[in-house]
Amino acid sequence: MKEKFCEKYFENNVKPKHLRDFCEKTPEGNVIKGYICRKANKHLGSLVITHVTEKSGRSYDTEQFVQSFPKIHYWDERFKLKEDDESVVYYCSEKLDGTCLILYSLNDEQGNSIEIIPKTRAMAVADEHILEMYALIDKKAIEKYFSNKNHLNDSLMFELYGILNKHEIAYMETYIDIRLIGAYVNERFLDFIGINCYYGLDDFPKPDNIFSIEKHEKDASFTVHWQAKWNKLRNYEVSTQDAFPTLYDAIQEVRELLKLINDEYLKNNGRRAIEGVVINGQHFKGGQMYLKIKPRDFEAELDQMTIVPRRFVVKEVQKYFDEYGSKVKEIYQDDENHYMDYVKRNLREEFSYEQIEDPKTVRRIKNVFMDVWDSKIAPKSLQNICEELISENPDVSVTELMKIFANKYPSKKRHSRHVYTILTAIKKKEDD
Repeated sequence: MKEKFCEKYFENNVKPKHLRDFCEKTPEGNVIKGYICRKANKHLGSLVITHVTEKSGRSYDTEQFVQSFPKIHYWDERFKLKEDDESVVYYCSEKLDGTCLILYSLNDEQGNSIEIIPKTRAMAVADEHILEMYALIDKKAIEKYFSNKNHLNDSLMFELYGILNKHEIAYMETYIDIRLIGAYVNERFLDFIGINCYYGLDDFPKPDNIFSIEKHEKDASFTVHWQAKWNKLRNYEVSTQDAFPTLYDAIQEVRELLKLINDEYLKNNGRRAIEGVVINGQHFKGGQMYLKIKPRDFEAELDQMTIVPRRFVVKEVQKYFDEYGSKVKEIYQDDENHYMDYVKRNLREEFSYEQIEDPKTVRRIKNVFMDVWDSKIAPKSLQNICEELISENPDVSVTELMKIFANKYPSKKRHSRHVYTILTAIKKKEDD
């Protein structure tokens, strides 16, 4: 079965080992089963749904492919944009710092929509805390889009961002909202022009354009143009009159201009304005691709570090909780290294093997993971936890209580010695 899907839906760019089984309940109470792709390419997070059990109890086999949001790449020898056309225009849109949310229609055997499901890259159905934020979003444009039967096999990709879903960049003017960052329509990805010209996507807000990189007929070089005249960065205009012989050189200039924006914004606001930009363009060998561009000082900062800085670890741990939130405890009990593998895998984009595997980095990942996890649990003192454990298990030894504690409160593992001391003291007091 997996072999067939690898050929039919994944162009043999994915092997059976990259397809993981899933079984999830949807927000409306339907249950879906199938496979999710875990290979970090354009199919990352894509699904093949093989079975549906509707909330009515009706159950049947199916075969529905759902395209997820692809991996975004830095420029290198494998991932370069096409630049040899006579006329080239690439728009650099703000890379919002939130959670990638993919919307798709779950369809029945007749091809009718059962419900519209939000998913994240690692899950077939978004976690509960993501769904809670999504519930606050105005869905009129989404409902209108998927009400057209021609769109029921499409995927729409958004960034969920704002104060309520804060990561590193603070969006003080936005409580919670979404912006359209990608679309898979009629079995193909739309590039920037496609998304902005395709009539069905007019109603969706999109990230602000910061720059354009252009080369026109009879021009031998590329130029960079400021596009943020009306958005939040309008007072931080940076521009250049220089011309660049290659697209790569123009991208390096964009990196420098992003640094200048953040430097000035930091002086006035005490924080950075922008994480970077994304180009939704054409791969040099054909087909659509996403290219991300970070400020120049970002790379310089990384090169100076012998270990991974805490803020980068925090960012990846937060992504982990975005994906797995309510399932973290269950996953941790089954595999204590699951989060570590996830964080390390994501850090490889920015950091060397030596930086990631340094014992100080590994210890930092563990500590940050436990801190973030603990912060998501309702506050309860260690004294109250110990009293509760003894009350619920009155005839159990301290050794057995510690096992119960480790299973019930894995995020408080670092407090084990203190908990042992408190449990021992309470038990001794009871015996006296």
